[in-house]
Amino acid sequence: MSLLRSDRVWLFGGIGLVALLVAAGWFLMINPKYTEASDIQAQVEDTTVQLAKLRKSLAELKADNANLATYKAEKARLMEALPTGAEIPADDIPAFLTQLQVMGMKLEIDVDAYSATGRAKSDVVATVEELPIALNAKGSIKAISTFISQLQNTQPRAMLVQSADLKFDDKADTAELGLTLNVFRNPDAGTTAVTTN
Repeated sequence: MSLLRSDRVWLFGGIGLVALLVAAGWFLMINPKYTEASDIQAQVEDTTVQLAKLRKSLAELKADNANLATYKAEKARLMEALPTGAEIPADDIPAFLTQLQVMGMKLEIDVDAYSATGRAKSDVVATVEELPIALNAKGSIKAISTFISQLQNTQPRAMLVQSADLKFDDKADTAELGLTLNVFRNPDAGTTAVTTN
């Protein structure tokens, strides 16, 4: 009987030792490898997502690069709206006022009573100068409307209408428009124009 008890002790001791070795192997060797593999898998997934984003960005940049000539032409057009000091003389006010008068003559309206004060630094963009101009335009309502549209959209200089005073003559189907506007320019040659929202 004591031999049977001794065998049972050895049997249960062996089973306990095997369970202890399996548990120790799991916690000391196998589980850390699973955790490491899980971390590596998470890194692989993050890298895959990042790679997909980079591929998308690269495709967008390639598309932008294909349109580079269009972008350069658009930049040149926009730079005409904000000429630099090297492109225009400091006393270009009479030339610009003449341009406005010629625009009015083409539309068969009378543009007169000009007044322009000296340039001042813009409060919004430090690298830009503003030239305040006041003028009157007389003509048909349709021609006045076209004149305003060309001032804002067609003529190449950057310009902002500050105020407008419109008086109608219903009998003659004409109108008189008093405008106060700001014309902009970049006084420093080679300075890149800054845009604001």
